[in-house]
Amino acid sequence: MLIQHFNPAVQSHFLLADEQDFLQALKLSNDHLKFIWNRNTFPAEMVVDGSTITIMPNQVLCCTYLQNILYRTKDNARLLLISFNKAFYCIHTNDAEVSCNGLLFFGSDFTPVIQIDDFEQQSLNILIRVFEEEFNTIDRNQEEMLRLLLKRFIIKCTRIARKQLIKGDLPEARIDIIRQFNVLVEEHFKSLKQVADYAALMNRSPKTLANVFSQHKSKSPLQVIHDRIILEARRMLIFTDKSAKEIAWELGFEDPSQFSRFFKKNTQLSIQDFKETHKSIAFGQF
Repeated sequence: MLIQHFNPAVQSHFLLADEQDFLQALKLSNDHLKFIWNRNTFPAEMVVDGSTITIMPNQVLCCTYLQNILYRTKDNARLLLISFNKAFYCIHTNDAEVSCNGLLFFGSDFTPVIQIDDFEQQSLNILIRVFEEEFNTIDRNQEEMLRLLLKRFIIKCTRIARKQLIKGDLPEARIDIIRQFNVLVEEHFKSLKQVADYAALMNRSPKTLANVFSQHKSKSPLQVIHDRIILEARRMLIFTDKSAKEIAWELGFEDPSQFSRFFKKNTQLSIQDFKETHKSIAFGQF
């Protein structure tokens, strides 16, 4: 099954696929936010930005439109993909309505996987059937109905994520600070590389940000910035033909040698060694 809704007027795209059409659908959703639900009785492996993530039975992987995903398991039976672009449903715009959606789409710093229990499996499977029925109803209200159903799916997954992913008793207001920081890093990591830069945008002090991240038992704000830069560098080294010098300039480094030192410090590999180690990924060889 591969069913999709596309509105050429606004370039909105929503896609639902399972089983034999999963791989084709994955290729059609490069610029989408994605839910990948493993409905098998055995694990499935995905390579997300070069790192292997194992999705156990009845787990859902949540990925942003920025992440490169390759499917590693040969048997793709009973994998479900729900994907959509920002023109169809913008998480940022609907943030207040969805509440805590940052737990699902936290930027590239974190790729959430949530476990679906028996009760939620039934509930979500019913919702998938309603999606399928709506695709058979062609009228002027179809896109809005699909958007409402998607919102319901997101809220259900968010409620599950809130129980499973929030560490300790950190107040939601502080979770929002971490989410806002991650969003800003996604937008500005090529030009802003110091915690103080983001603290100023958030009207916070760098010390406040450091304390919040520490209470969340998370990596430091500076490490989030560095990891995002390294992630983009890794993507470009694997999936493009750009030279190290071109990548350095695109990532905001005036001196390519500074970028080379930064890359080796954060990966323990030189750029050339990294390319040799990971070159097969670009061609989908595992």
